[in-house]
Amino acid sequence: MHFNNFNFLRFFAAVLVIYGHCYPLAGYGNLDYIQELTGGLFPSAHIGVCIFFSISGYLIAKSLVASTNYFHFFWKRFVRIMPGLIAAVLFTVFILGPVCTTLRLGEYFSNPETYRYLKVIKLFPQYTDSLPGVFKNLPTTMVNGSLWTLAYEVTCYALLMVAHILFRKHIKSVILILFLGIWGSYFFWHTDLSENGLPIRFIHLNLYSLLDFGLYFLAGNLLYFYQNLISYRWTWLFLSFMVFMLSFILSSKLAIIPLSSIVWVRYIFLPYAVLSLGFKKGWLNNFGNFGDISYGLYIYAFPLQQLILSFYGPQPISIPVMFLYSLLLILPFAWVSWKYIEEPSLQLKNLIK
Repeated sequence: MHFNNFNFLRFFAAVLVIYGHCYPLAGYGNLDYIQELTGGLFPSAHIGVCIFFSISGYLIAKSLVASTNYFHFFWKRFVRIMPGLIAAVLFTVFILGPVCTTLRLGEYFSNPETYRYLKVIKLFPQYTDSLPGVFKNLPTTMVNGSLWTLAYEVTCYALLMVAHILFRKHIKSVILILFLGIWGSYFFWHTDLSENGLPIRFIHLNLYSLLDFGLYFLAGNLLYFYQNLISYRWTWLFLSFMVFMLSFILSSKLAIIPLSSIVWVRYIFLPYAVLSLGFKKGWLNNFGNFGDISYGLYIYAFPLQQLILSFYGPQPISIPVMFLYSLLLILPFAWVSWKYIEEPSLQLKNLIK
């Protein structure tokens, strides 16, 4: 048994992503109710992804240190990500695609674009998220708009491993300096990169997104490497939340400091809050007894939500109905993914040591 709440928090993060995606997929724009209610503090889908990166930063650093060698570390990451991803992509191309396409089946299967979509499995570089005749009449025509973040996740894994190879004896200090350097220079790069973007050669990722997600990942790394110096108490959690709210008031309400200060403080507050709640003892420690379905939720949600819209009809769908239908449909797929693909694959994690 794992005496932590990480399974629940990952589930919660995946549900946030599902909820946040209901709005653009159903044609209501990108501003979800939680984001509007909190004055922009918590854009649901983005916060869900940031929770994933915060937890991942902690657990991946722990996995790297515990691995017998770097091949072992790589293999553990491979069996955790790739089998589920491959199954989801094959399901999308060969089952969901034929069901949803407006083309005849012969046209769909003879179209090179159908098989080109399989390149999504490679993660790098990103390919057009499109299948012939699939979801073309919906507000959003993408097939699986969630998978793009996996490339950033894998990149963070790789960069941490490279840093460990180069600076193994000083990895704690290197991660701290790297985090402070990127976080401390935030106001110099945030506006320009967020507005203009900057593709990174070879891997073709957006530099702003890599820095954004990477800071949450690095914060998780620090919470692992400096765990002996960090105390998780309700008092500290409350105080960190107050600092976060102060940044909101000073920026959004009083305009004394830049509005982007909210995100700047959130890079520290959110990972600390997530890990604080993750280590609390209680009944949620048992949440994962029936399986870790968070990854399955993440990789199947988007196309299944599109499937709902395809069959719902031309009439508009309300967000509560969309969200309810999404959970009812996605949860069984996520459980099957865990039970018959992900969990058996994880049993192979020590095959290479």
